Amino acid sequence: MTDLRAPSRSGPAPHAHHLLLYGGDEQFLDAALPFARGGLAAGEPVFVATTRHNTALLRRHLGARAEYVCFAPTHWYRTPAQTLRAFHDKAHSAPGPSRVLGETPWIGLTGDEAREWSRYEALLTLALASTGAWHLCPYDTRVLPASALRTAQLTHPALTTGAEHRANPAHVPPERFSAACDTVPLPEPPEDRAEFHFDGMHQIADLRAFTARLALLAALPAERIDSLLICVDEAAANAVRHGGGAGRCTFWTTAAEVFCEITDPKGSLDTALAGYLPPDTSHLDGRGLWIIRQLSDAADMRTTEHGTVIRMRMKRRR
Repeated sequence: MTDLRAPSRSGPAPHAHHLLLYGGDEQFLDAALPFARGGLAAGEPVFVATTRHNTALLRRHLGARAEYVCFAPTHWYRTPAQTLRAFHDKAHSAPGPSRVLGETPWIGLTGDEAREWSRYEALLTLALASTGAWHLCPYDTRVLPASALRTAQLTHPALTTGAEHRANPAHVPPERFSAACDTVPLPEPPEDRAEFHFDGMHQIADLRAFTARLALLAALPAERIDSLLICVDEAAANAVRHGGGAGRCTFWTTAAEVFCEITDPKGSLDTALAGYLPPDTSHLDGRGLWIIRQLSDAADMRTTEHGTVIRMRMKRRR
């Protein structure tokens, strides 16, 4: 298994991914200020993606040194897959060790959304492996649901309290946590769904036309239709080339989302990590699932005794 410890750096950081539970401004600052100041003193890039309130706190207490901190743009946390890629790319672009204070937005999430953001937290440990990045994740115990706080204990290999850091005995390996997320069954499509069966690459153009027509009827914005068609192409091609050679596309809508699902009755896929981490650029294979996760608003992938399902979701309004 890949060593999840970050390269050695100034200050005690036995793991790359730390959980900070805080119940007020003072507890937050007791950990966040030494974390940021230590990075600046060591000449390490410091990136902050937290709440508006905590951003203002840090700016005020860092004083003139705040100008050397990079604060995240608005809407940094778009989707779990896109945010995972963004932090991965930022860590790899740093010339050496770097520090990130990243506070995931949990308020107002549905059950499905919360599960995917929890998976993101678990896989962030893998995304940071060997990058030299030290990631501190604050969780506000005053406002977050108990379920989010319990799950946070499972997804972070280390804990931070004030300026002290220690290993987290409750941590679950990312692969195991992600696999557990996939044990939640997907809801059945509604009866008024539309279906298209394909049995080879020669029908992909017809599949695209079927999807585009229904997406247009659903009033999906044009740029979102283009993204959906790319996702459908990748999922169908995966079924033809690496699965049973044929499959089924199922399309339906809700008031908020468009759903498009590719079913491969003979396919098999290890979905615990599929498409979450950037693929090896030296190989063409393995990019399709990653592209699907980057372009869709959410993607569920499951393999059962009945084959493999890739369910893509697009929000009708952003």
